[in-house]
Amino acid sequence: MSEPAVAEDPELRAEQDYLDRAHHSLSAMRARAEGLLHDLRSAGQPDPDYQAALVHRVAVLGESARPLLFGRIDESAGPSWHIGRRHVEDELGDPVVVDWRAPVSMPFYRARVDEALGLQRRRQVMVDRRRVVAVADDLFGEVPGALSGTRLRGGDALLAELERARTGEMLDIVATIQAEQDEIIRAPLDQLLSVQGGPGTGKTAVGLHRAAFLLYNHPALARDGVLVLGPSRAFLRYIAQVLPSLGEEAVVQSTVSDLAPRRAVRAQDALAVRRLKGDPRLAALLAAALDQRRRPAVEDVVLRARSARCVVRAEEVNDLRTTITARPAPYKAGRLALRSRLIGLAGQKLRAAGRLEADEPWFDRELPSSDGFKDLLDHLWPSVSPAALLSDLFTSAERLGLAARGVLAEAEWRSLLRAKGKGVGAQAWTADDLPLLDEAEFLINGRTRTYGHVVVDEAQDLSPMQFRMVARRAPTGSLTVLGDLAQATGAWSYDSWDEILAHLPTTAPVRHDELTLGYRAPGQILELASKLLPMAAPTVQPTRSIRQGRREPRLLAVEVSQLLADSVREATSLADEGLLVGLVVSAEHLAPMTALVRKRSDVGLLERDGMTRAVTVVDAVAAKGLEFDAVVVVEPAAIAGDDARGLRLLYVAMTRPIQHLSIVHAEPLPPLLLG
Repeated sequence: MSEPAVAEDPELRAEQDYLDRAHHSLSAMRARAEGLLHDLRSAGQPDPDYQAALVHRVAVLGESARPLLFGRIDESAGPSWHIGRRHVEDELGDPVVVDWRAPVSMPFYRARVDEALGLQRRRQVMVDRRRVVAVADDLFGEVPGALSGTRLRGGDALLAELERARTGEMLDIVATIQAEQDEIIRAPLDQLLSVQGGPGTGKTAVGLHRAAFLLYNHPALARDGVLVLGPSRAFLRYIAQVLPSLGEEAVVQSTVSDLAPRRAVRAQDALAVRRLKGDPRLAALLAAALDQRRRPAVEDVVLRARSARCVVRAEEVNDLRTTITARPAPYKAGRLALRSRLIGLAGQKLRAAGRLEADEPWFDRELPSSDGFKDLLDHLWPSVSPAALLSDLFTSAERLGLAARGVLAEAEWRSLLRAKGKGVGAQAWTADDLPLLDEAEFLINGRTRTYGHVVVDEAQDLSPMQFRMVARRAPTGSLTVLGDLAQATGAWSYDSWDEILAHLPTTAPVRHDELTLGYRAPGQILELASKLLPMAAPTVQPTRSIRQGRREPRLLAVEVSQLLADSVREATSLADEGLLVGLVVSAEHLAPMTALVRKRSDVGLLERDGMTRAVTVVDAVAAKGLEFDAVVVVEPAAIAGDDARGLRLLYVAMTRPIQHLSIVHAEPLPPLLLG
């Protein structure tokens, strides 16, 4: 809207004046913080914690490219509140803008015609580069001077946001959070909250905004930390700016694999082995393998330090070993306890025999360094690293068969065997070994960083062993677990959320919610993709879109020899319209497509370039959680394969666009799409 139009409309002019006041107040808040910081530094030897807090405050009070405010609510009782991304106050400390997470802001998101929550008016204020361009009012009851029906409604602000071209980074949705999303975002901290949400329902944004909401309303979480887990590093790059844009930095963002002890992944397991390594029975297998390392003494042992010499009987040391083993403690702590008890036993014997004075502390220092003591301790309770435990186990049929007794069938444990490398570092580790290494790390060292709250996105792809990793990091049971059973493409898939929740802590109340409306993908795209669900995910209800797209999905049949070239041509044609395009391919087409586009400046590769080019080539597996204006799916039959997992992968690929979908194929389309 032009400046003259703003000047002519008193409502727009009033909101513009208020926005200008809000920016002035924000600048004044920053200036005051900078003044305090200057005075503190000038005083000499400032308190480092206070100084760090002021530096952080100055940073978060800086201007952002995103609108400072986006809404207003008028209460029936009289007060009005402007809602925005952060709290802004005037020189007297009175609020100018109320943070969207504050309790007073809740009616902005939840009020309905039949439940006004004390409001007369809810106004959406649409801002572009610090200019108010439109307002949209929802009126509740009889409001004097009600605005005409020609103005935008609140829903139009959402649609305008959806029609905005993607930038390659996810943005916050604070201005367009819907009621069903807000109920999840504002749910209590002390619960395990699971959320089923189909494509385009905003579940990722809901999880991130919930993290921001909890940090705002529970300041102790800044100390305890919040962990956000995503399916891939590309996904984490895509969402990286959402929480910082909301002023929250006390958040660790990671993949589940990156939580595990670091090992270079150089190999890939077959699907059946991947599934077995994700089985919760593997936790019992590792515990049994670790227990195997402990061995009883078979004969008496002579211990010496300087001239002091004593004999410890096998029965005595075995009793000590049995007593310590029975205590619930990490393996390493048990070894340290046994070491201490053996020193004490030898010293007691020598002192009782008069061969050692009570005030000779050298003995406790020197005995553990003697060969006899080290040999005894290493026999009873040998030191072992997590990597060595797994490497020794999976390269020895004898060890593996013994540990698997009563846990795995012979055919199962034999499928885990692999060739022995030259050393632990040379092992051909796989991605599915990482949760096992994490389990071994916990069994041996008993230490892992914990968090006050954990958000897990795309949870449907995690194995039970990966859920054990998550559970160890959320001892209070405070989690938000989001996913879509219809998009499960990992080695494990689940028919219900109860199956997932069975692998998570039960220390907090459990609540399950569903997001049923698709705000992102157009109706025509969801309708086409949902044709796959009867076979891909028969227990999942299709997502209902709130809008129809501007055009129907385009199906383009081509010759096999022209498949990749025509796909690139389709993608660049869409990019010429100003759209951010994803070119989604199967694993078998990734390498030839990469070779075809590698030197092009307008086509990027997800792992190399992120989503910075007009067109990005994406492996279908890596597309999960990402959004593009338009998507070109290359050869659906190659993505779908011949099983339900492949159909779910195709469903993921087809539901990535916000505006348009093209399908380029040389082989016949999967029959379900033609129904």
